[in-house]
Amino acid sequence: MGYQTIAWIVVVTAATVYFLNIPPPPLSSTLLNWQKKGNIFKYKEFDIFYIVEEGVPSDGSTLVLIHGFPTSSHDWSKILGRMKSQFSKIIMLDMLGYGFSDKPLDHDYLITEQADIHEALLTSLSISRAHVMSHDYGDTVALELLHRFNNKESKFQLESMCMLNGGVFPETNTPLIGQKLLLTPVIGSVLSHFTFYRIFERSLSKVFGADTQPTSDEMMDFYAIIQRKNGNVVNSRLIKYLNQRAENKDRWVGALLETKLPVHMIYGPSDPVNSGYAFVDHYKKVVPSPSITVLDAAIGHYPQWEDPNGVFESYKSFLQSIKKP
Repeated sequence: MGYQTIAWIVVVTAATVYFLNIPPPPLSSTLLNWQKKGNIFKYKEFDIFYIVEEGVPSDGSTLVLIHGFPTSSHDWSKILGRMKSQFSKIIMLDMLGYGFSDKPLDHDYLITEQADIHEALLTSLSISRAHVMSHDYGDTVALELLHRFNNKESKFQLESMCMLNGGVFPETNTPLIGQKLLLTPVIGSVLSHFTFYRIFERSLSKVFGADTQPTSDEMMDFYAIIQRKNGNVVNSRLIKYLNQRAENKDRWVGALLETKLPVHMIYGPSDPVNSGYAFVDHYKKVVPSPSITVLDAAIGHYPQWEDPNGVFESYKSFLQSIKKP
């Protein structure tokens, strides 16, 4: 084999390793510190990572934060400090298949099970009442919890609910091409084994506002926590929540339309996943007495990351509006 051939092999191999990001990136100090905050809760045979943060008030109030697809509880890190001024306790977990929790390869990931996991954790922590804030996939988990609450089937007392950008209504949700491919039988399973950092970066950046993009280090953190425990491989199973939304529209959208519980929506309008302002119009049209804050036009699908202060101020105003005299 000539030197020229060997040189080409080296170049191609180096380029492939760079492009595919092999091996998966190590956890940054930011993620390691986040991991140190948490504990493990056993749900059936699975390890579920969770964090309990103590807040400033001593009134016993609790906030549960429910993250979205395809990331983790770390999504809330930029807003956590602000929220501690409003609640005695803040609880968040990495759902099954996400973050630092187990990611079983041969598992049917159901929204109802994710709700079960939240209820089981709160029961284990002796939490009987809580406010809920959710995002994306987490909105659907929250709506399942709301359905149970409406029907007096909940394991805890919901005190209020606040959702951030998510596909609440199947008719206004527009999945990205990558998500549609992951949903495709056989193809999705194959593609999930080939999650390349450069493609991941390009895909995730599309859902953020043009002026509120994650830094390169933050994007690598998103990627690293997804890759942990071969998490990319289960994405073709996790993404089936999109089908579950359509199949359970009456149950989950119905819960929102029928509830007497205080519910608020905080929305970043530069969101290709939710049809931009079309979501706002639909929300106002179908939800009785809609309570919604539309953030600056530049904010995209991850408002808690892109505009943590805007989200916090809006949420604080909502809490004040429902506070009992």
